Amino acid sequence: MGDFRRWYLSKAEQGHQLAMRYVELTGIVTPHTHDVEETIFYIEGKGSARVGEKEVRVKPGTMIVIPPGTVHSSIREGFEPLRYLAIFVGNPDL
Repeated sequence: MGDFRRWYLSKAEQGHQLAMRYVELTGIVTPHTHDVEETIFYIEGKGSARVGEKEVRVKPGTMIVIPPGTVHSSIREGFEPLRYLAIFVGNPDL
């Protein structure tokens, strides 16, 4: 699904409600949904994110909260990878 790599930094265990991934995007993360809330914190690069019908320009320091079931995607701009932390309340189906 798109041109990106991801690593789990932590994964929610039974009885816990938080999972976190580091994502390095070199192209696009195609539109998708999760059954749990996701918060994305951009740490490097530039690009755009689509959340539902809204498009947001992203750069280091941008934070987006995505409600469960909302279609969303990210696109890198330029040649530098777009890097972000994705924080989930619960474990997403990946």
